[in-house]
Amino acid sequence: MIDESDLQKARISLSNLSNIGPIAVMPDFFIDRFIKVESFQDLWKSIARKGRGGGGGSIRGIIQDEVKGGNAVNVAYSLAKFGAKVKLLAISNSLPKLILTSIFSAYPNVELEILPGDSGYTVALEGIEKGRHVNIMLSDTGAVSDFDGTEIPKKYWRAMKECRAVSVLNWGANKSGTELCKRVFSFAKKELRGKALTFFDPSDPSESLELLPSLKKQVFDTGLVDVMSLNENEARILGKAFVGFRLSYDYTTTDLFRLGLRLSECCGTGVDIHTRKISLSCMGMDYVVERCARVKQRIVTGAGDVWDAADLIGYLAGISPTLRLAFANAAAGLYVSSTSAEPPELESVLEVLAMRKSH
Repeated sequence: MIDESDLQKARISLSNLSNIGPIAVMPDFFIDRFIKVESFQDLWKSIARKGRGGGGGSIRGIIQDEVKGGNAVNVAYSLAKFGAKVKLLAISNSLPKLILTSIFSAYPNVELEILPGDSGYTVALEGIEKGRHVNIMLSDTGAVSDFDGTEIPKKYWRAMKECRAVSVLNWGANKSGTELCKRVFSFAKKELRGKALTFFDPSDPSESLELLPSLKKQVFDTGLVDVMSLNENEARILGKAFVGFRLSYDYTTTDLFRLGLRLSECCGTGVDIHTRKISLSCMGMDYVVERCARVKQRIVTGAGDVWDAADLIGYLAGISPTLRLAFANAAAGLYVSSTSAEPPELESVLEVLAMRKSH
């Protein structure tokens, strides 16, 4: 339950985000092309038919949109809209670099550090399969695929000394992601002496399973991560890899928090898991569960990034775990129910929480 006094305290804390301190976010930037598909089966059939009939041709009437993407850029953008100070490091060049600069030029609370290198590109096919919203992402990861942090400039290291949180995202797309996490989180622990939250979201690790043992040994077993954020798929993969826990696809809430508790104990970190139905936060043997409100889903891709941003500022604002999860759920719910794929502003999320409390 959301308590009135907790809600008022949260409103005060979250309304003063600019005074909390900057959040470092890195390193991926993608140009995302969303393609809306009514039926995946019909699309595959159309592609095959065009391929057979003379070597190609157009399939018209497919709704598309092109937007900024990448976990780091999306989280940074959401944080910026909430009013937090952000120090974003991303890799880009050419036209995508100009797009990235233009996007954040409207946000004086964001300091942007762009390293030269090939930008990433993603084609996201979004549709409904067997009654469930599905997104299939075809990615060219660009230079982030082998970014170990050795190219981070001295001025960004100095900037990180001011940060209250340091986040590394999209490990799954980066073959050198473990080295990056070790380098950046070790710096945060040593130079900031525990004053900065270290936040990790691996993204989909399914294509880097052979690298998970070294991630655990070098990053988790050395106590470098304070909070690990996972969606349902990521939790299922890491649960199997790290603790031998097989989360079924028809899991119960009890199954999910058992997985979260075991991952938290194994990795020595807080574990936050967000799904379509519930979210939970585990630390040691303690856990909190919050159900997600039912909304009409219009957007599939990017909800996890909005959730992460809200979760991050919930930690830094010092609000209760229950309210932090409710805040992150509300932010993600507003995003997926929008028609613009635009993260919500702080006041909109607080209004949703107030309405929920009143009901």
